[in-house]
Amino acid sequence: MDLLTYKELDTDTDADPEAPPQRRSPAQRAWHWLLSLNPTAVVVMVALSLGLGMVAAQVSWLPMLVLMAIVWGATVLALVGVVARWMTPGRGRHRVAS
Repeated sequence: MDLLTYKELDTDTDADPEAPPQRRSPAQRAWHWLLSLNPTAVVVMVALSLGLGMVAAQVSWLPMLVLMAIVWGATVLALVGVVARWMTPGRGRHRVAS
């Protein structure tokens, strides 16, 4: 699913209140949550990633390196989600004249 499909899923719940709710797997809900984070949360994730990276570089303890890799991966995905939301037109956004 692309980002525009997620936007449609968010707005479809208001369109027909009698429609049965769509069941999503926990992985789909986590993916949707990660791509819909607000920019402030992503900035906090970037700061956490940098801090963990500085600590892991000095400690070189395997569990710290694994934690750093997981947080960095989630941060990269969240950054991609924020940039994709900024670049795609959505409700309340103006299209750029080309």
